[in-house]
Amino acid sequence: MRNRDTTALTEPAAHRTGVRACAAAAAWLLASMSMAQAQSASDPEPTTEVYRLRGTTTASPSSQSAAAATLYGALPAARSGSSATSGSGGTNSAALAGPGFQAGTDADLAEADTQIQTGAIGIESDLSEADRDYAASLARQNDRIGTVDELPLDADRDDTAVPGFMLGSLLLRPTLTERIIHESNSFGAAKSSRVYSETTLSGTLQSDWSRHQLTVDGSATYQKNLSGTGTEQPSANLDARLNLDLLNDMTGILGAGYSYSRESRTDPNAISGATTQSGIHELRASIGLQKDLGLLRGTTSLDVTRRVYGDATSSTGGSILVDDRDTLGGELTARIGYVMSPALIPFLEASIGRERYDVRFDSTGAERSSTTMGGRGGAEFDLGEKLSGELAAGYVLRSIDDANLSDLAGLTLDGEINWSPRRGTDLMAGMNTTLESATAAGESGSVVYEFDTTLTQRIHSAVVARLGAEAGLRDYDSRSGRGNQRSYGVSTGLTWSINRYLDLDADASYTRTREPGVTDEKTARVGLGLRLRR
Repeated sequence: MRNRDTTALTEPAAHRTGVRACAAAAAWLLASMSMAQAQSASDPEPTTEVYRLRGTTTASPSSQSAAAATLYGALPAARSGSSATSGSGGTNSAALAGPGFQAGTDADLAEADTQIQTGAIGIESDLSEADRDYAASLARQNDRIGTVDELPLDADRDDTAVPGFMLGSLLLRPTLTERIIHESNSFGAAKSSRVYSETTLSGTLQSDWSRHQLTVDGSATYQKNLSGTGTEQPSANLDARLNLDLLNDMTGILGAGYSYSRESRTDPNAISGATTQSGIHELRASIGLQKDLGLLRGTTSLDVTRRVYGDATSSTGGSILVDDRDTLGGELTARIGYVMSPALIPFLEASIGRERYDVRFDSTGAERSSTTMGGRGGAEFDLGEKLSGELAAGYVLRSIDDANLSDLAGLTLDGEINWSPRRGTDLMAGMNTTLESATAAGESGSVVYEFDTTLTQRIHSAVVARLGAEAGLRDYDSRSGRGNQRSYGVSTGLTWSINRYLDLDADASYTRTREPGVTDEKTARVGLGLRLRR
């Protein structure tokens, strides 16, 4: 049986022991909380927890898992040792890297910076095979099939893309064009038509030298009537230019050329009643010098031209001599330009020339040798592929040796504009002013103004459409008694590049020439042809 007294004495002692244990636990808890608060106050940067796309543990990320996280769209790998903070949360890169972040070497810092700037996913060896397989699955699976001959897809079809032939250090790009043309002509009440073939051989020869440059351009056209009646119009042209790189930003220019054409029966110097008009042979030679003087750009050139006129054919089949029109001329031209910017260079130009006839007095008894002086001002502009060209206006005077003939004088307009409002659309416009001597008794000649424009539109990578217009004015001297002659024309065409070397051309044109008191002429042409390039 229990002793009541003993029990009463024992229970208070046990109770006192439990109270002391609770007090000790509370004191330890308060001390721990105080230490935590002190540690938190000493650390200004709170620890940010990183939520990763892969992995289920809180262990520090390895280089492999960090690269994989970047690959799958996570934040870029943190820059080692960087103290820069983000703009939004103020969290530094060490915090983003997690508690396992460790500073690296300078090479690691540079590599990490490059990865952040370029979006790279790190060294390929840091990724597991599964990561590389996943990256490959994100790439394009249905690649476009290339061409059989491995040519670039949708390549620009222009003359420069044709390889040509190498002749030593010279590159030759020839072109052969064959066309069949139907022509209808109306000259007053007389009407005629013909079908003829037109063969044109042209080409460009360019040098591939470390210094100096040679360029030769040439073309020759031959016509043959297949049916109907009409005058065949052969033509030829050849121009060569050699640029010599001299000392102190100085360039020398040598040029030579030849051309052949046949006068039209609407030409003011055409022989009335002739079945075949005179052919004109023109030989040219030039020498020039270009020099850059700081912001000034100077150019001087001397051009010599020799014209020889062939015999015309009368209605009876006889020859008509016109050798009294043969001339030899020279012209000296000087230009000074100011480079306001690479895109704009205004200039002033002056010229003086002399033309001498082989026969001092022609068949009409006139002494037609003359001296020509002119001046003009304008500007060159180059705004890249969108807009470039040159425009100039001036005044020209031709003084004829014969006192009975009036001098020729007039305003001049010259230039060319190339405008591309958008890719695939190109507009070219040109103006030209020349002086033309006369052969009729009492006439001095005329000032000839010519204007032409061409609009090209690339409809497809292999199809180009063209639309053109031209206009001309012959302003005769007031003492000739003739009304001014006007001409205009329109044309359209389509070119289909069948392949790199072969084009199919189709075109149509209409021209009309009018002059008071003289028979009008109307000409319409429709042609189809092939052009072979190499």
